Parts: sequence; C-alpha cells; structure tokens
Amino acid sequence: MKKRLIFLLLLAILLLSACSNSDELSGKTFDVSVMWSSPNSPSDNYKPLMRLEFSDGNIVKNTMGYEEGTYELKDDKLVIQFENENESLEIEFTLEESDNEFSEYSAEISDSDFQIEDSGQVSKYQGFYQKLWDRHFVFIER
Repeated sequence: MKKRLIFLLLLAILLLSACSNSDELSGKTFDVSVMWSSPNSPSDNYKPLMRLEFSDGNIVKNTMGYEEGTYELKDDKLVIQFENENESLEIEFTLEESDNEFSEYSAEISDSDFQIEDSGQVSKYQGFYQKLWDRHFVFIER
C-alpha cells in the first residue's frame, strides 16, 4: 500500500512539473542585434533591430515600433509571429548558446514568411522583413 502511495505521489509531482511554465524566455527582454562597427567595447559593435519582451502566455512584444505577437520556443527553435488586419510576419530563429560573454544566444533565421492581403495599404512589416535576411544575430539580455 505504501508503494502505491509513493508511486502516486511521484506521478503527481511529475505531472505538475510537466504542466508548469518552463519557458526560459518568459519575463526576459532581449535586444536582437546585428554586427555594427564601433570603436568601443565588443557589445557596442552590435546594433539592435528588435527589442523583444517575452511574457507569460507566449506573448512577445517588439518595443522598437512593432506590435505584440506570439512566440513558441521548442528545443533550439524560436518562432515569433506578428499579425495585424492586413499582414502577418513569422520568423523562425535557430538559437545556440553564444560564445560572446555579453550575449545569451547566437541566432540565424532558418525560416520566415511575410504575407500581405492588400499591397496598396502601407505595410508595417515589409521593410523590417527585408532587413532580416543574410544576417547573424545575437540576443543581448537587457
């Protein structure tokens, strides 16, 4: 009887820990930056393209002019999606631990998708989307 009780207790603990929010990004803010020339310290050699604030519920906000979106972190893939009434932008980063002591992650875009319904309207994401390709990024925690 004691063995069953211990087994049920361990099973309950495992289930509760599996259901808890284990998202390592929630509550953090990162500058997603690209290499830029600067005569100062190594961290000054990077210019942020985005400042991402991650929060519970898989919500992400780019505080550098873009609206709120959603994200999913799975293994080494971070997928971010922004959407408004006329367009959507999805960016998939492949993350790895950074070799730089000033940054948390090193990243490249492994996939992206930009869709616009009415190209006659002003696009909020198109110019930003075009800046993303052929770049190496670092995620610098703020």
